[in-house]
Amino acid sequence: MIGDEESKEGLSEASFAKKSYVAGTTESSRSEYQDEEYSVDPSDAQVFGRTFLTSLFKILKVGSIYEVEHNQTRIASDEFMQFFSQAMARYPEDDISISIRDELAVVNGSPLRLKRKMQGRLNELRDLFAAADIRGLLLRRGLNTDDFLSFLGALKAASKAKTGMEHVQLATIVIDHGQPTRNIIEAVMNVNKAMYVCHVYIRGLVKLKNAHDHVRRTGDADVSTGVIKRIMQSISDLIADEDFTILGLLPLRLVPPDLSSHSFNSAIYGMILADRLGLSPQMISYIGMSIIYQDVDRLAGITVGHRDRDSVLDPSTQFSMNLRDVAKMLPRVKGDVISTLRVLNTYERGCSFEQSVRAPFYKRNRKLHLAPRIIDLCRTYDLLIQGLEGYKTRRPDLAIEYIQARAGSVFDSALVKLMVSTLGVYPIGTTVLLTTGEKAVIVRTPDPSGDPRKPVVRILNQANPMSFDLSDPKYAHIEIAKSVEVDPSEISVSKVFLLS
Repeated sequence: MIGDEESKEGLSEASFAKKSYVAGTTESSRSEYQDEEYSVDPSDAQVFGRTFLTSLFKILKVGSIYEVEHNQTRIASDEFMQFFSQAMARYPEDDISISIRDELAVVNGSPLRLKRKMQGRLNELRDLFAAADIRGLLLRRGLNTDDFLSFLGALKAASKAKTGMEHVQLATIVIDHGQPTRNIIEAVMNVNKAMYVCHVYIRGLVKLKNAHDHVRRTGDADVSTGVIKRIMQSISDLIADEDFTILGLLPLRLVPPDLSSHSFNSAIYGMILADRLGLSPQMISYIGMSIIYQDVDRLAGITVGHRDRDSVLDPSTQFSMNLRDVAKMLPRVKGDVISTLRVLNTYERGCSFEQSVRAPFYKRNRKLHLAPRIIDLCRTYDLLIQGLEGYKTRRPDLAIEYIQARAGSVFDSALVKLMVSTLGVYPIGTTVLLTTGEKAVIVRTPDPSGDPRKPVVRILNQANPMSFDLSDPKYAHIEIAKSVEVDPSEISVSKVFLLS
């Protein structure tokens, strides 16, 4: 048995590499890496990818603190190069690559599954990349310590000067220029996009529920929402290309209905309508985050009214109640756009959309702001889908009927038309009975110029789950008879939808 005095020769190559992996760090950080999984074998894509990410993070972190000539930088660089050399000895390809997009890391083409601690390292690594305007690296066989130290020096200089690294040319390191927080679709072009969208959506649900639980537990509404903001920005980037997938996820009730799922779904519906209105991507995410904050404020005791069934606000006390809640918010809001929308949503709460908002709210009459009109409509639709706050749970098409029946009286009729044209008469995710007797799920709404009763459907048949477009002339004999409920024990609608 090898004892404490074992020599390097007595260790296996992997064991010695593992010791080097945690060597050279401070005493406090050494334990952070000591018990982690480790692999220099690229054939184990996930473990190797996480090991590579951690190794790269360590050397870039050290390089951002110390000068290139410093002994700590040299030690960390030697450790990384030892790991890289051992990996290349086992790898049939001539290079190892890493690409970062927002909260996603891809090593050698494989998206990594990361736990919380590793996700934190990725976030720091992304910030180091962003400071130098790079979003990926390709390290070629033949990379040596001098080349890597040259890269570290150029990286540090670019981070300080904010000039980017387009001028840096190294034979063994190829730099992918650009911000690592943009163009998410580029990073997942080789991944099942529907599953990635589902991952982003569920991650948002979980993060927001954790935030709500924190507010309930502590009574403090000043909760960190940085990760949620990045998730909402990711969804904003995905809306243009993956709106059908996103819209299909919302009514599936992948988690038990509660305030957090309602808040997150309403935010996404609001962002989709804002996108259809042609608002800027930044303003789209602002709309979404204002809804998120509105429910955080609700947990702090600020009433969130819904124009459809709001029994809390009385006309004689509406202004004073709204002003009271605005005063509650002021210690927690700043001068940014999201804070302005938060205050505006509370200040104009309960005001009629078809009439001008008058004194005492404003000196001059003015129309209700667009944001509250969008939010009230989207909130009510989601409450109908989830069956919350006294609403009976409705299928998506029946929720659309409910909204349409109140267009012009409770909701802005122009926004209702926009919602119907976006979601369809039979929204994505609706389960229907066809005139052929088969059950199907709506997977894509018709084009705005097409027949709203002719969407794309996928048959709920595990043996033959075919999809077809009802607007295609060859399917003219098939129509939707009605929407129906489907027994979850009979078939998983969510599984059929995601595989469509």
